[in-house]
Amino acid sequence: MQNAMSNERPLILLPGLGADARMFSSLATGLPPIVTPRWIEPHRGESLVDYARRFAEVIDPGRPFYIGGASFGGVMAQEVAALLPNVRGCFVIGSTCSDKSRPWRIRVLLPITPLVGILPRLAPWIVRLTGRWLRPATRGVLMQLSDTDPKFLSWGAGAILRWKPSEAVARVPVCQIHGSRDLVFPVGLTNPDYTVPGAGHLIAITHPKEVSQIIRQQIEKSAQADTGH
Repeated sequence: MQNAMSNERPLILLPGLGADARMFSSLATGLPPIVTPRWIEPHRGESLVDYARRFAEVIDPGRPFYIGGASFGGVMAQEVAALLPNVRGCFVIGSTCSDKSRPWRIRVLLPITPLVGILPRLAPWIVRLTGRWLRPATRGVLMQLSDTDPKFLSWGAGAILRWKPSEAVARVPVCQIHGSRDLVFPVGLTNPDYTVPGAGHLIAITHPKEVSQIIRQQIEKSAQADTGH
């Protein structure tokens, strides 16, 4: 959290499941200091909303800031933003603002979510066996996945599939950025503020220029509104 000590309002970005700060490594140009805090350990059977309450206390910089996230991180960012008074904007990147946006093929995976904990062990082997055919973005995510805590991964997969937005989320100032080819949260089931043509679920990695530009524009508008100009 050292970057948050800058005089500039920090931008806290939360990664998707199986990813880490490397997911946002190409977004830094022209943006406020980006902070990607480590996840805290979830309690057994804890809901995403309850986890967000504890997580918010840990990452709160105590002054005005922006928050956002990709996929799972986008959902978590909304729940955290609903709890902290100094949030000036929330960026939902390749994620969802409603539990109604999950397609049936995603919802039916709930019974097997405890098994996803084996993926960090499988990821390096997948890269070795299929690396030459993988797209750079996919290869990068698999390498991040290999460093993920298996217990957190299993919990998170179940938590997001059971997620019901808290009532306070409706009051969060959200800017939703989505890819037109997102297969996890299809754009037809969402109502994004910005749709990036040709981008898929990994939009933060594959289209950093477009995502950065949108975030930068929204932050500039927020700053102007705060100063009355």
